[in-house]
Amino acid sequence: MEGSILSLLPPVITIALTIITKRILLSLGVGIIFGALLANGWNAAASVSTILSIIGTVLGEGNIFVFILIVGAMSALIYLSGGIQAFSEWAVTKVRTPFQAKLVTLLLGFVSFFDDAFSCLFRGSVIKPLTDQHNISHSKLAYLLHSTSAPVIILMPISAWAAFIAALMATIFVDNGITQYQGYEAFLLTIPTNYYALSTILLVFAVAYFNINLGQMKRDEKRAKEEGILFDTSRGIVPGQSVAELPTKEGGNLLDLFLPVGILVALTVIIAGWGGITSAEGALTPLNVLMNAEVITALVYSGLVACAVSVIRLLLRKTAGKEVATAMFIGAKSVFPSIIILFMALMTAQVIGLLGVGQYLASLIDGNLSLMWLPVIFFVISAFMSFSMGSTFGTFGLMLPIGAEIVAIVDIAYLIPVFGAVLAGCIFGEHSSPLSDTTILAAIGGGVHPIDHLMTQMPYAMVSSFVSIIGYVTLGLTKNLFVGLAAMLMSLALIVFALVKAREKAGASSMALEANKP
Repeated sequence: MEGSILSLLPPVITIALTIITKRILLSLGVGIIFGALLANGWNAAASVSTILSIIGTVLGEGNIFVFILIVGAMSALIYLSGGIQAFSEWAVTKVRTPFQAKLVTLLLGFVSFFDDAFSCLFRGSVIKPLTDQHNISHSKLAYLLHSTSAPVIILMPISAWAAFIAALMATIFVDNGITQYQGYEAFLLTIPTNYYALSTILLVFAVAYFNINLGQMKRDEKRAKEEGILFDTSRGIVPGQSVAELPTKEGGNLLDLFLPVGILVALTVIIAGWGGITSAEGALTPLNVLMNAEVITALVYSGLVACAVSVIRLLLRKTAGKEVATAMFIGAKSVFPSIIILFMALMTAQVIGLLGVGQYLASLIDGNLSLMWLPVIFFVISAFMSFSMGSTFGTFGLMLPIGAEIVAIVDIAYLIPVFGAVLAGCIFGEHSSPLSDTTILAAIGGGVHPIDHLMTQMPYAMVSSFVSIIGYVTLGLTKNLFVGLAAMLMSLALIVFALVKAREKAGASSMALEANKP
């Protein structure tokens, strides 16, 4: 069964059920059970054993769950201290329009580029009160957060992602006898060929400026503006919303917000950097340090210290210890449903790995393809693989070696375009997948149900993927990186122009109807 077309059934069933039923836990559970049965030849006892083994494996990666709990507790402490209210009151005097609120959200994504979990969760907890004041829907906020997390990080040459990818490329070059490039050099050269990440960042700024709303986002934004309802209340309380049950202490100030957040950021950099230095083997280069840095572990330790600082500041203001403990409990409880979803998504990824989905999809590519189609084919296959597995790093590890092996034989000139297309496809896949941890984290940060975030983000992801495909086809035809980039940019500009004109026309028609009412 491993590595066959049947291995696609569990992710396809999971994704289809998620979209049809809108019940992500049920869909993930069905996918896990079906995948385990498929992997064990329908042997129930062996399937139970496999599921228990997978639970143990996922629990072994528990730092991300601990960090999410810390984020919930810390957000509640900051709320209780009055830090969020102080920021909101200050921001009212500085941020006067919905676009400015969105712009602050986007720009902070370039500051918090070192980790996608941190980028989504903390920007959401800090910015949500500000965007709420301007009646920006939580769906729009989650889209803004998600589109400036992984797409930003993968373009940054000083992130842990960059170190991982560069190290992987260096190993691939040795294995295939490629001497034209070094690993880090190749990563830098892929940046202008990562058309999806580039187009996504440009599109999200255009969406924020021109207020472009597609599909379900149009409904959510209309409801937020006209009724003040910022998320779909029919689905119940969303992660993080129960923090609003807490009181806010009098006398809160901006330090109550920025001190714990600043400590978290600074300590994360220090702890991760020191861990990278002590774990690095060989020459102590920045790349080697980044590659060995344990960012999530550093976030956990730093988050605990930041929480401790918030607790101490509250106790010094004569806050009852019971009130502080209650706040931390409510904050942690508010994110617990999302931890369950994330846990089951990671279990699904493990089941899919057992079935060999990645190997099967990779086997669809061979060296007999016309060279001009290589970039776009690698983009599409990588996107579908990342979408099915919910894993960017797993797809990197499968697709980059295959790309190098093919181009080393046929034409080394296609190496950078193929690598760029793989990285771009991975980001597109995780942007569109209900199995992706970043999709769930962006939903937590935005304060919206994961299924609503998925459905509202999808149209924008499809626009970016469409213009990326145009860019990769052009790149394959011309073998020129910048001609392909220009084709992508021109296509994106035309689509944005058309969407803006369509919105203006719809607005004019609506005004005319209002004017003609008796």
